[in-house]
Amino acid sequence: MSLVTINHTTCRRDGMCSAVCPMGLFDRDGDGFPVFRAGVDQRCIACGHCVAVCPLGAIHHETLPLEDSSLIDHDLAVSVPALNQLLKSRRSIREFRDEPVPEPLVREAVEVARWAPSAVNRQPVHWLVIQTPAEVRRLAGLVVDYLRQINTREPRYAPFIEQWEQGKDPILRNAPHLAIIHAPDEWIWSSVDSTIALTQFELAAVARGIGTCWAGFLMRAANGHLPLREALGVPADHSVFGALMYGFPRYSYHSVPLRQAARIEWR
Repeated sequence: MSLVTINHTTCRRDGMCSAVCPMGLFDRDGDGFPVFRAGVDQRCIACGHCVAVCPLGAIHHETLPLEDSSLIDHDLAVSVPALNQLLKSRRSIREFRDEPVPEPLVREAVEVARWAPSAVNRQPVHWLVIQTPAEVRRLAGLVVDYLRQINTREPRYAPFIEQWEQGKDPILRNAPHLAIIHAPDEWIWSSVDSTIALTQFELAAVARGIGTCWAGFLMRAANGHLPLREALGVPADHSVFGALMYGFPRYSYHSVPLRQAARIEWR
């Protein structure tokens, strides 16, 4: 049986499924119906474009059944002003309340993030969510150990080490939680796919009132400091490609300060 079949009763032969297939796996028969070509099942990346675009549900995909696909409620479309404000007002949060973020709220954000685009729909990302503040603090200490090791050749990290020794946390900012993404080294697009997914998680989190900040120090140390890798439990053939500290913001922000003008070359 073909991976994709067409219901001729409901298909209106508009060619949309064929047009949106990124791999070009459809032909047309003599009556104008789309036909999923024989022998190309392995080339299908299961992106779901053909299923999603058909307004009449005439496409049956063996691995993406229509009954498991949620319908888009176009009445929920986000207004352009609301979206612009969300994107422009997002800030890197470095001061957090002591109140923990409920796990269901984080699961919602991850659930949204797993729909992030990835190269050829590979979906290579793996999530690690650190929920315990004490564990976040321990990981920050391991990052400081790494900075001490490289401080001789990179002395710019000395002020951060000094702050840590004074009882402050310039590494993970006393965040209550941490979200980390790792992915296989063998996949050339793991870095890009991970960044897109974590960015989508961040926006989903911010929309739910969760503050976030990219954990650059940890991202640097995670792939170069064995004790930290062991603490994270990252597989040997994976790299950490992103990390976000998160929690409820201690303070609210009320304006959108200026940023540099976009540098654009129009051609």
